[in-house]
Formats: sequence, structure tokens, C-alpha cells
Amino acid sequence: MRATLRAGWIRLVHRFAHGVAPVVGKLCLPDMSRLEWLRFVPPVPRPLRRVAAAPVWEPRVPEAPEELRRTPGNPRDPDLEDAAFQERPLHVFVRLHPEAFAWNLAHMWHILIPTWPRLARAQRRAAAVSRGPISAYRRPLPAELTERVRREAARIGLSAVGFAAYDERYTLAEFAGTHSQGSVIVCVLEQDYAATQTAPSARAERSAFVAYGALLDRTTRLAEFLRHQGVDAHPHNPAGETIAIHYGVAAGLGQMGLNGQLLTPAAGSRARLAVITTDAELVHGEPADFGMHAICDRCQACVRRCPVGAIPRQRRPYRGVTKAKIKTERCFPVTAQAEGCAVCMKVCPIQRYGLDAVRSHLLTHGEILGRGSDELEGYVWPLDGRHYGPTDKPRIDGAALLSPRGWRFDAGRTEPADPHENPSRAPEASDTRRDHDHATRV
Repeated sequence: MRATLRAGWIRLVHRFAHGVAPVVGKLCLPDMSRLEWLRFVPPVPRPLRRVAAAPVWEPRVPEAPEELRRTPGNPRDPDLEDAAFQERPLHVFVRLHPEAFAWNLAHMWHILIPTWPRLARAQRRAAAVSRGPISAYRRPLPAELTERVRREAARIGLSAVGFAAYDERYTLAEFAGTHSQGSVIVCVLEQDYAATQTAPSARAERSAFVAYGALLDRTTRLAEFLRHQGVDAHPHNPAGETIAIHYGVAAGLGQMGLNGQLLTPAAGSRARLAVITTDAELVHGEPADFGMHAICDRCQACVRRCPVGAIPRQRRPYRGVTKAKIKTERCFPVTAQAEGCAVCMKVCPIQRYGLDAVRSHLLTHGEILGRGSDELEGYVWPLDGRHYGPTDKPRIDGAALLSPRGWRFDAGRTEPADPHENPSRAPEASDTRRDHDHATRV
């Protein structure tokens, strides 16, 4: 009886939120500037927040034991990377698919509006810092500056930072030539654990936006600190001017999982990324092998549990990187309708239990921790309010879910859409959006 009432309530809330989406879209979206007034809304008092403080991670994780080793980072072919960059530069996702992006935002209004105020304030402060002065003090030597940045990042509450060399091939075409091409600092903030385990849900998706707001605020503070050290530093909006996942791998912060997300040792894909580009010389990290690829190959929970089958079982070369290329045409239309979905994040054992526990269990028992259990792989599907265990998945109406009314998406589009096709203003590249992994997977 209780499960039936709960399912009915979830269906009712879901139908209301998505039923009024067309009205919200016409009033507020895709022109996000109409929501700018929300920056004046005060934040929710701390005692009322349902989000825990993000932890600061231990700075070093041992590499994988011999049995789990594959390739540090991701297998890459530099010649193919160069060719892909020359033939088809990467573009801002919003520019490529403004119609689909606007539709997506309209259907996520109930998640966006409560979390927008902090993000909007953080955006304005980031822009102000980028335009601000740079101290005339003599900058420290690379090793000393790198250590200062690590200490400051921990002090202001970032979960982790990593350092990598700037690579123009992973800058979005709209921002080519606008960055200091010295170093990239990857800033990581862990998303709330308890909220993430409720995915797919509005609570889990709101926790992602809350994490992005806090991340941008702290990234901006770190960039301001760098400017006081006498170096140029530009904090990027989490929506992205570069491919943050590439730099996360290059800095040795994690490896890319089959779900296309950066899997970090401490929190799996429950980690939000933003970057700072700077002209400073820093001590760069390097790709590491934590055993993620071996674990993913044995696990494949995200492949099996994805409701729409958007995740391939095997990695293949794409733009010079061997990886699992997510089927965006199946993933993207579902995220808005299923409260951000994130099933692939929820069912990842490294996200749930941490890398140490998963590696230890695999080496001791020869199996993936939590695989096949309801604790790890069970979820409530927002569209019908039902709980689905590890052996069951929602029945998907392909026409309704993958091609809903008003949805326009051209998976083969490689150049920005003609602005005359969409009479409303497409969101600016700096407009806030969730860093949906399918929009940044390369």
C-alpha cells in the first residue's frame, strides 16, 4: 500500500512539473537572461539544506595492483587527435543543439529555479575576477606555486585539484585563442552522497546544480588567489570552454568509465569538474592507471541498467581516444524527462563504495562489490514511480521518450545550427547548465 501511494505521488509531481514545461519555456527559456533576477534571491538557510559539506580528499591514491592494470588514463593516438582537431573542431553543445537544449531546460525548470540564484551570483563573481587586476609581485617558482595552490584549494574546501598542460585540441571552437596557454588547473567538488543515491530524482539532480554553484564559487576564489600570486588566471563556468574530463584524466585525477564520466578514486563519477586556465608554470600531473578500466569491464552495471541502452559495452577509437562513446540521441532526451536520469552514476560501484573497497573486494572475492544487488542497482523510475530491481528495467516507449513532442535533435550535426532556425535567442556559452556528461564526452 505504501509503495503504491509513493508511486502515485511521484507520478503526480512528475506530470505536473513536465506538464507546465511548455508554459515555462515560453515565459523564461531559452532566454536565460529572464532568470537573472533570481540572483537577488537569498540562499536557503544552512540548517534547512539537505546537502552535506563536500569532503577534502586525500591527495594521493596508489595505482592499481598488477592484476588490474591496463593503460594509464585512456589509450590515445596523437596523430588521430590532431586530425580530428583539424577536420572537425569541438563546439559548445548549446550552439550545436540550441533547440534541444532549450527544450531540456524548460522540462527541468523545477530543478533549475531553486538552484539558479547561487549559480548566477557565482557566475557574476567569476566574470569580475577574470577582469580584475593581477598583482605585480614576483611569481613563485613552479614547485612552490603548485604547492601553494594545493594548500589554498584544501583551505577553501575543494575536494581535489590537479594540474595539466594546456591542449588547444580540447578547447571548444568558440573559445579558441582566448585562454592563457600555460597550465590548466582542474578543480573537483564532490556531490552530496545521500542525494545522489536517490537518482533518478529531482533531489539528486538539484544536488548536482548545488555542487556546481559551490564549485564555481570556490574555483573563482582559487583564481583570485592565483592573481594575488602575480599570475593570470581565468575561472571557467562549469558549462565549459574546454573539455574538463580530458584535463581530469591528464592530471591523474581519475579515469574515464564506460559511462563516459570521469571516475575518481574517492567518489567515482560523483564529482563535479571546473577548470582554471593560467599562464603560470606549474608541476603537471600525468595520467594514472587506478584499475578503473579493468573494473568497468567486469562490472558493466551502467551498461545493463541504462533504461534506454545508451551505453555501449566496448570501447572504440573516437577522435583519437579509445573510449565508450555514449549514444547522445538516446541519452539526452531522457535526462530532462527523468529528472536528470543519472542511473549510470547511481549504479556505479566506485561511486557508491569508493575505489579502495571495490578493488579490495574484487581481488579478494573475484567479484564486483554490490553487483546484482538492489542496494547498488535498484532505482525508482520517475515516469511511473515504480521501483526496479537489478533484474528489471522500465518498459520504454521509444517514440514518446526518445522523440517527445517539441523535441528536435540532429545527432549528425557537426557545425553550429543556423541561428535563423530558432527565433528565440540560443543560450550564451556562459549560460549555466548542468555539465551533462554526454555534452562533454570526447
